[in-house]
Amino acid sequence: DPDAATYNVLILSHSAKGNASGAELWLAEMRSRGLEVSVCTYTAVINVCAKSGDMSAAERWFQQMLEENVQPTVATFGAMMDTCAKAGDMVRAEQWHDRMIQHGIAPNAHTCGAMVNACAKARSPHSAEAAERWLDFSENAGVLNDVVVYSSVIDACAKAGDAERAMRIFRRMQAKGLKPHILAYTALARPFAYRGDWIKV
Repeated sequence: DPDAATYNVLILSHSAKGNASGAELWLAEMRSRGLEVSVCTYTAVINVCAKSGDMSAAERWFQQMLEENVQPTVATFGAMMDTCAKAGDMVRAEQWHDRMIQHGIAPNAHTCGAMVNACAKARSPHSAEAAERWLDFSENAGVLNDVVVYSSVIDACAKAGDAERAMRIFRRMQAKGLKPHILAYTALARPFAYRGDWIKV
């Protein structure tokens, strides 16, 4: 009979391929056989639910994990925030971030990036301000954000049409010694292009 390690390989394989139904099926069978499910396995299933935007399934597996006294990690909470970000649900993403802090788990670059992405996809009038606020929060918490996180903040500013804030974040990124990549430049150019400022573009 297959053991826990075999099921873990199957679940992780389906998760990597973005096959949520396959990962959930193997996890359900694993549990039905009374095998111990680790936090890494639950996180893999939650992560693939996040990729498919299935927030209800992600929350259901998170709750199941808690009921089995399996404690979430920063990666687990990050996956939950990713699910909210994909749905553009900034409010629910913040609620998951708060739960993470209540669990005594410190934020990292991944969770900050997830919060920023949630702000960007929410397309709220306050998205740019909220994204910058999360950047400030993470840095005050000692998180070493990478160029991807900064580019996501710039993207949130671009989608909100806030060119000045986007430029300020871009310069802040450079001051940190981070080298911008093509996504950062593209996001930075977008709000200036929208208003016809071709010199800055």
